[in-house]
Amino acid sequence: MNGCLKGVFKLGCAVIVIGALALAWWFRAPLMATVAHWFGRSTALPSVADTAVGAPTPSATASGQKKVGGLRTGSGPDSVVLTPNEMASLIGGGMDWNVRKMYDSLRVELQEDKLILYARLDTRALPPGTLGPFAGMFGAHEPLRMAGTVSIGRPGTAYYDITEMSLRGIEIPGPFVKQLTKQMAGSTPNGALPVKVDPAVTDVKVHTTGVVLYKRARRSP
Repeated sequence: MNGCLKGVFKLGCAVIVIGALALAWWFRAPLMATVAHWFGRSTALPSVADTAVGAPTPSATASGQKKVGGLRTGSGPDSVVLTPNEMASLIGGGMDWNVRKMYDSLRVELQEDKLILYARLDTRALPPGTLGPFAGMFGAHEPLRMAGTVSIGRPGTAYYDITEMSLRGIEIPGPFVKQLTKQMAGSTPNGALPVKVDPAVTDVKVHTTGVVLYKRARRSP
């Protein structure tokens, strides 16, 4: 008799667990939205009205290229300052297309020594298995935030070293960030994202008001 009761109890617990999992899966979208609201970052893209935020535009692309072109001339300046819009255009145009095509509504925010990238990520374009068991919890387009540093690696290539990442406002734990960035097309062995720049650029410094590109590497203080 006791064995039967124990069996019924175990079966009942299993049914409850399965039911709870089924409900969680069925209502995964509102659940994820609630978690993001209470524990995550804002999912809204930053406004370009903010002086530290920029977005790619044809005019910014043209003006940025003109500024950088001046570094190639012997009589040109030793450095130029890109606006947030110009930097967003440089990043958007310099990414590997296999990475860039996954991002819509690209935004760039400048902080001291840090570049933050916002976009709507096309999760369908991610390599299979990237999101693991959480793949079904995300929609086709989700707000993405990435933050990291920018440096010049070799002539013609800058590296965006991503150290922070969140998807739909949910912060991705640090150890997993590099695992994700290493899967991006063209990324380096340590997960940095290459961005094409003019070979004349040898150094870069990010400020909240603009990004300084140098013709000659800065001297250490």
